[in-house]
Amino acid sequence: MIIKEGSRWRGSPDKKFIVLHVIEQDGNTWVHYRDESNLSLEAGPREYSCYIESFLNRFSPVPE
Repeated sequence: MIIKEGSRWRGSPDKKFIVLHVIEQDGNTWVHYRDESNLSLEAGPREYSCYIESFLNRFSPVPE
């Protein structure tokens, strides 16, 4: 499955994420994404990254 930058994904009913970047590095594909569930936090939204395989196991795409 191709993951597009800017696409939205769901981890659970109340957790939504947006993909910031998909990067190839040293033979691995990394997905960088931001939590859109808690945008009102003082510290701002949290950003994460993981291998593409882990991302696809944890999250499902939100229909556009």
